[in-house]
Amino acid sequence: MPEKTGPLADHDKPPVTVLCGFLGAGKTTLLNHLLSQAEGRRWAAVVNDVAAINVDAAVVQRLSGDRGDVVELGNGCVCCSSRDELGETIARLAATGGYEHILVETTGVAEPRGVAALFLQRNPFGRSLDDFARLSALVSVIDAAHFLAEWRPYESSGGKRAVPKGGTRPVFELMIEQVECADVLVLNKADLLGETERTQVEATVRGLNGAAEVVWTERGQVPVEFLLDRPRFDPAKTLGSATWIRALNELAPSEATPLRRVAKTALAPSGGNLVQKPRADRMEPDHERRFGIRSMVYQSRRPFVRARLEALLGGGLPGLLRAKGFFWIQEQPDEMGFFSLAGGVVRYDFLNYWWAALVENGKAKRSDVPPKLEALWQEPAGDRRQELVFIGVGLDEAEVRRQLEACLA
Repeated sequence: MPEKTGPLADHDKPPVTVLCGFLGAGKTTLLNHLLSQAEGRRWAAVVNDVAAINVDAAVVQRLSGDRGDVVELGNGCVCCSSRDELGETIARLAATGGYEHILVETTGVAEPRGVAALFLQRNPFGRSLDDFARLSALVSVIDAAHFLAEWRPYESSGGKRAVPKGGTRPVFELMIEQVECADVLVLNKADLLGETERTQVEATVRGLNGAAEVVWTERGQVPVEFLLDRPRFDPAKTLGSATWIRALNELAPSEATPLRRVAKTALAPSGGNLVQKPRADRMEPDHERRFGIRSMVYQSRRPFVRARLEALLGGGLPGLLRAKGFFWIQEQPDEMGFFSLAGGVVRYDFLNYWWAALVENGKAKRSDVPPKLEALWQEPAGDRRQELVFIGVGLDEAEVRRQLEACLA
């Protein structure tokens, strides 16, 4: 069948469902179960592996028979080194016009945001994958027993865990990011947990991402009509579904928030300024009411002292599950800091320069400052500020605030 060379009309674009999840979560089992329900429909499956030998692709090919075409991507991850290959493969499959649905199984170390970026970010020629196919849903498959096993040591330690040297990322942090950016969370291997444990896992993932649909399963047995027949992906909703992002977004919206400035990389929607919206009419989510998983936002116009902040976050805060946000430290007053804590491991990065620093150093004029940022400008700090989100079980908000205040200069 000849391929179409230009962008496709919306009704011609095949939907794409992406299956993410850590190693051993059960993605291949779920993919095979979905393919077994094709019932004559023409589907394609793209299977990615970081190894030179793509075992998963061979398994899917063997089990799928004539139910769909299986395309093998190997020796790279679709959100980084194999990114272009994945985009080209999906575009080629879509251009044939012969497929009703395309399923993508990512590597166990893939980040959902990186895959979504293929559909949203345009290349230098103005093209994106969305010109050829539409992202229907980001699905994260979670090995519920493994997730709980990774969380328990940190929880039982009172929030303390050694911080690794170098750039190594903890497994639990990646697992959390796969939970935070998803339209559907498939909690797999339910048979390996008791009712109390299942309740704890579900409460935890809902605390991290309250917008995603959650389904429990054994051996990937999810009905195809539930997973594939209902388009769910929405850029603003899905990429902003993480509780830490939604907590910042509940502040009055502003283009000036640091979150907006990192959006081109993180693909997050705009965040907020320092005026918090009234929350009297806010419905208390079930995970808050039943299990005490809640979030808090900390803001300040004073800088932190690096050693104090690192000692607090490295020493552990009882009940803390996740923390993320933007910070300003006394030792590097010109640079906007960003930190992420998951499973007791903290990572610090410096993303950009504060507008105030650019003005003070003569690299920008005060008249260059965006109007919405100008509206919340406060001398002598300018736009420098703290915007941090903390998510945890039974967090003592007053005590957390007290300890953060003690870290200020």
